[in-house]
Amino acid sequence: FAFFTVIVLCIRMYLSFQAGLCCKEAWDHHVHWSELLSFLISGVTIFVVAVPEGLPLAVTIALAFSVKKMLKDQNLVRHLSACETMGGATTICSDKTGTLTTSKMTVVKIFCGGVTMDAKAPNLPDALSQTFIEAAVVNTMSKTNLGRPLAGLKLPQYQGNDTECGLLVMANNLGAKGEPVDYESDDQTYRKIRKQYPEDQAGRKQFTFSSDRKRMSTRIKLPNGKFRIFCKGAAEMVVDLCKQRYRPEGGVEAFDAKARAETIKVIDEFADLALRTIALAVRDVDQQIEDVKEAEKDLTLIGLVGIEDPVRDEVPDAIRRCRQAGIVVRMVTGDNMKTAAAIAKKCGIIQGEIKPGNVIDGKTFRETVAPNGKLLQDKFEPLWKDLLVMGRSTPLDKHHLVSGLQAASEKQTVAVTGDGTNDAPALKKADVGFAMGIQGTDVAKNASDVIIMDDNFVSIVAAVKWGRCVYDNICKFLQFQLTVNITAIVVACVGAAVLTQSPLTAIQMLWVNLIMDSFASLALATEDPNESLLSRPPYSRERGVLSKTMSKNMILHALWQLLVLSVLIFVVGDVCQPGQDLCDCKPGPLSELRGYFGSHPFKIPSGRPGGFDLASTAASGGCPPPFDENDSNTYTRGKKPKRPEDYCKHARGSASDTTQHYTMVFNVFVLMQLFNEINSRKIHNEINVFSGVFSNFLFLFIVIGTFVGQVALIEAPGVNTAFGCQGLTPDQWLISVALGASCLPLNFIFRAIPSSLFPGS
Repeated sequence: FAFFTVIVLCIRMYLSFQAGLCCKEAWDHHVHWSELLSFLISGVTIFVVAVPEGLPLAVTIALAFSVKKMLKDQNLVRHLSACETMGGATTICSDKTGTLTTSKMTVVKIFCGGVTMDAKAPNLPDALSQTFIEAAVVNTMSKTNLGRPLAGLKLPQYQGNDTECGLLVMANNLGAKGEPVDYESDDQTYRKIRKQYPEDQAGRKQFTFSSDRKRMSTRIKLPNGKFRIFCKGAAEMVVDLCKQRYRPEGGVEAFDAKARAETIKVIDEFADLALRTIALAVRDVDQQIEDVKEAEKDLTLIGLVGIEDPVRDEVPDAIRRCRQAGIVVRMVTGDNMKTAAAIAKKCGIIQGEIKPGNVIDGKTFRETVAPNGKLLQDKFEPLWKDLLVMGRSTPLDKHHLVSGLQAASEKQTVAVTGDGTNDAPALKKADVGFAMGIQGTDVAKNASDVIIMDDNFVSIVAAVKWGRCVYDNICKFLQFQLTVNITAIVVACVGAAVLTQSPLTAIQMLWVNLIMDSFASLALATEDPNESLLSRPPYSRERGVLSKTMSKNMILHALWQLLVLSVLIFVVGDVCQPGQDLCDCKPGPLSELRGYFGSHPFKIPSGRPGGFDLASTAASGGCPPPFDENDSNTYTRGKKPKRPEDYCKHARGSASDTTQHYTMVFNVFVLMQLFNEINSRKIHNEINVFSGVFSNFLFLFIVIGTFVGQVALIEAPGVNTAFGCQGLTPDQWLISVALGASCLPLNFIFRAIPSSLFPGS
């Protein structure tokens, strides 16, 4: 635009010299070099206006602002881009423990030797009870501890792994034999056991938990010189390794097929109650076994414990809000399928009856979609739409799930949660990776995009809301910015091409750029999210930024603004000869209109270049001829030139000329943008553009501050001169504000026009 406008102006100037038009009879260094310079200034002005340089600022402000606010919603953002990406999430693959549940693990059921007991009052002989206690305490991580209960709570504070903390509480209760437990005392049962078998004990070794084995074991040395191996883990996997089991009254019996079937049935019953089932087993050996496979065989089953992990009260509603927002929540857990399915139903992930394909175990999933360790997308396609719960999963299964969803026929934007070191690949692979701030390892946090400070699924939903808010805020600014650009470019181009100068001076355009780029980005990019953001589906990854509704608003508002400005530029203003009194000027069509305060707001001298206004008189010989001392027709008596020295300067216009006419053009242009800034707060054809405006104090401050600044530019002596403006009358201000405010009622009319008639996505 800028380049071609300058070329058109130069060609027009050349043709004017060829035709010998007024003030183009001969080259005048004082006039025409200055005119060429004004062409270049017009070109630069158009270029500055055409480039939406405020967009990167708006994006940065929107992201930075949301990052600060998201921290209050327990989201620590590590990568700014994750904010906007989360707004388009279509799938959330969530862990269960601590995210969907409270992670306050409590042992509520104990199964031993064919008898199921209430964990609060188990009927176990002392020897078997002691074995339970040792199995629960010895085979835990040393960093797992119980802290003093918070005020008003019975359970102690959990420090470390929540499942292990639940087992330590069980050990304390068994050791206390019904008496209250003092969690501030060093006489707690679990602490006594740890002193008896310290971590640095000779001969002690821990076979750490792995996602493949789903269990961990610890070897200790007994006073008699022999060794004892405690094993705990996923019930069905540990049970498969057992050859004997303890009886309720003590003693040991063979773990035959009947006993095994009975135990499997109890595991299923616990799972139906949404209990995590952990098996505890033991083995005494004579030698120090170093190989984990050799250590974890021929075990004796001590019993099963059913651990309750209550669903967070707020999670079912959060899942419902996700469903309403078009987001599918999939649960990926290490629990067995029945437990996982029961928890999923409590959360609302599965509604009604479980359908085929809703629940799958990690092994089946792995063997189906990645039999050779490499994901086969054609095998994944038939599974993913129905899949809601994956039990007994490994971190590799989670990685395959994320990869498959991203490459699915219906491309998915995937968010995934993780807390373990092995979750890092899935967190990196996902579009947005959420690490747990409490339970998460440093490796998981470093691989993530966002850290959930409270490990709560509700915080993820808040991140979705903020992501959509960021995207919408950027779109709001873009809609506003492009409307300003369309209007300013057309005014500058047409003004330069037709009038030989832009109606808006360079310094006025700098003010427009300041308030419409920097200030507007602050005003529109800092809107807070609301619940309505979760009442529509996420934006598609293939969707363009400009929607049909945004295009409609931009085009229609720009056309209205151009119509108003065209009337003000070309219709308003009396045509005057240089030095002519206003009473003798040729009146414009609107000159006789009387304003509210009794004045004639449009009876003002034209601010257009004289060369444009006087073109018709020049064609009929009205243009004063240039001075020639040998031609008496060029001067009056006394040899006074008929053409004053500054006549041609006035004819081409000058940035130093200040007129009420162009001041009104500038004022109306700014005020129309200012009122349209209110319209731009809504981009989905909403009726009430004022909704929530009074809760955004920054927006109000910027709009009011901009208006006050505009008044100062026009009315403050000295300042208005610097900006090429003159003070306006009350009627002129009233008309300027009315024309600016006309954007608001017209926005309601524009809503009735179908958006489908306009380009956009």
